[in-house]
Amino acid sequence: MGVVRATVTRVATWTAGTLVLCLLAVWIWWRESGTAARWRFEDSMKSFCGGLLAYERSQLFEGLHTSVPLREDRTEGRDAYVCLLGERLTVVRVTLLRPGARTTGTGRRLLPSFDGPWHPAPLPGGWRGAADGRTIRLLLPCRDDGNAVSVMVEGYTGREDHAPVDRESRTSSWRGEDVFWARFGTATATKAARRWGCEATGGAPLRKLPYVHGTRLATHAQSTCAGLPLARDERLDLVRETPVGRGALYERCDVWASAHFDTPYVFTAHFDLYARQERDDVRLPYRRSDAGAERNIRWASATCPGDSERALFIGAVPPDAGAARPPGSKGGESFGGPAFRAYAERAAARHRCWDLRLPSG
Repeated sequence: MGVVRATVTRVATWTAGTLVLCLLAVWIWWRESGTAARWRFEDSMKSFCGGLLAYERSQLFEGLHTSVPLREDRTEGRDAYVCLLGERLTVVRVTLLRPGARTTGTGRRLLPSFDGPWHPAPLPGGWRGAADGRTIRLLLPCRDDGNAVSVMVEGYTGREDHAPVDRESRTSSWRGEDVFWARFGTATATKAARRWGCEATGGAPLRKLPYVHGTRLATHAQSTCAGLPLARDERLDLVRETPVGRGALYERCDVWASAHFDTPYVFTAHFDLYARQERDDVRLPYRRSDAGAERNIRWASATCPGDSERALFIGAVPPDAGAARPPGSKGGESFGGPAFRAYAERAAARHRCWDLRLPSG
């Protein structure tokens, strides 16, 4: 009997030891194996940020690495997610925008603004969106119900040389992060559209972003500043302009008289829901009519194909433009009105818009 008991004890001890070793091996594999890391990552991504982020490898995107830290996710209302991920705390916002919903609210905007240090470049390949070296923005309209998927990615490292002097003189200097996160944005917008039942048409896989010029001589204007009547004011010498693209959500042209006043003439074009966002700001005059002028601001509007909102064109004249003239020259400001008309007409024609309404005078 004692021999049997001893044998059973040895077998049990050996079995327990073997089980412990097996469990330890499984635990080590679960912690260290690339396959297990991928399983854990994929399981987490199914719920992180509503399961909307495109982490998988696809034709549009090479996929997120399984080591990317998932920091935080939260909702900001119905079908609006804000997520933080990565070592640099990249912020991703994914929102389903519905017809008639306000795009601005108390202290926040559902759509990202275009007030970064660089003029944005439109995304190529048939996408509606932009990149400015700091933020990626995409808008994917739904065909049947008037909804639209909005994706913003910000907080990653983009263009080089962030010093103010470089912001004035930069040409195109896109880095790998810009293209990587732009591709992530296109894949995320496509995935979110499927998840929300949005029938949308995306674009082709992004390979590169458009060339962007910095500030240069006015005589070299060739995109959004081209065609303005610069000869009306001999003081005008510098321009900075966005590239043009059929899928642009925002375009801009700045014109300086650098030897006479610091503030430039600013002409902007806002399309689709980005036009609505400008009109939703109750502090601004152009929410009250399709065209008009107030103090140093002019605005116009037009209907553009496929857009749910009339495009909004805005021109701002520098406060000192009429006074800062050298002795002996004619006074008054003569460039702003004709330049705004030319800018709005050219932008509307470029985007095949119609019913352009301009301010009188």
